[in-house]
Amino acid sequence: MKRSSKTISAVLALALLATSCGVVSFTGRRQILLFSDSEISALSDASYSEFMSSASVSTDVSATRMLKEVGSRMVAALESYMRSHGETSALSGLNWEFQLVRSSEVNAFCMPSGKIVFYEGILKYADTPDYIAVVMGHEMAHAIAKHGNERMSQQSVMNLVGSVASEVIGYKKGADAQVLFNLGFGLGSQVGVLLPYSRKHEYEADQIGMYIMDIAGYDVNAAPAFWEKMISGKTAGKNDFFSTHPSDAKRIAALKEAIKTKPNL
Repeated sequence: MKRSSKTISAVLALALLATSCGVVSFTGRRQILLFSDSEISALSDASYSEFMSSASVSTDVSATRMLKEVGSRMVAALESYMRSHGETSALSGLNWEFQLVRSSEVNAFCMPSGKIVFYEGILKYADTPDYIAVVMGHEMAHAIAKHGNERMSQQSVMNLVGSVASEVIGYKKGADAQVLFNLGFGLGSQVGVLLPYSRKHEYEADQIGMYIMDIAGYDVNAAPAFWEKMISGKTAGKNDFFSTHPSDAKRIAALKEAIKTKPNL
C-alpha cells in the first residue's frame, strides 16, 4: 500500500508538471510554472512594500530622473513589441515601477512583479543611459522570463515529489506559496535582497535584457562593456552587486556572441 501511494503521488506530480509548462519569451526555452501571475504579484508587491517602508528614497533628482526615463522608455518599447508579436501574456502580472534608494551598495534588483530598485552605489558604474539600460534590461528580463515563478516552482516540485497521494491531491498554495517565496528570494532575514538566480537564469537575463535594450534603441555593445567595467571595479575593491548577480569572463563572452547572432527584432 505504501508503494502504491508513492506511485500515485509520482503520477499526480507528473500530471501537474505536464499541465504547468510555459515558454520563455525571446529564447523559447520551456519552463515549469506552477503559480499564477496574480499569486506571484501579490507576494512580490507585499515584500516590495515592506522593503520600501524602511528604505531611504534617493534625493538625487537628476539620477532619479535618468533612471525613470530609461525604465519608462524600455517598458514602452517592450510592451509595444510584445503586443505586435501577440505575446502580451508575458506581461501579465507586471506593474513596472522604478526606484533609486540611498545606499553606497553596488546593487539593483527586480521583484517578479516588475518593481525595480537601483541602489545609488551602482550609478558609479551605470553612469550613462546605455549602462543604466544594461542593468535595467537585465532586471526586466528576470520578470519577463518569469524566473521568480520558475524558481518557486522548482522548489515546489522538490516538495511535491515523494509526498503521499493525499498530500498531492490536497495541495494548497496559500501559506506554502509564502514560504516558497521567502526561501526562493531570501526574504525574511534580508527583506528585498534576492538570492542569486541560477547561472542559466543569469545568462538568459543577460540575453533577453540585451534584446530589450535593442528594441528600445540603446547600444547593445554597452552590455559587455558594462560587465567589463564591473569586473574592473570588483578587482579594485568590494562590489556588492556580485553577491546577487554573478559575473565573469564567460558571461561577457556569451554576451558578445549573442550580439553577433542577434536577430532583427
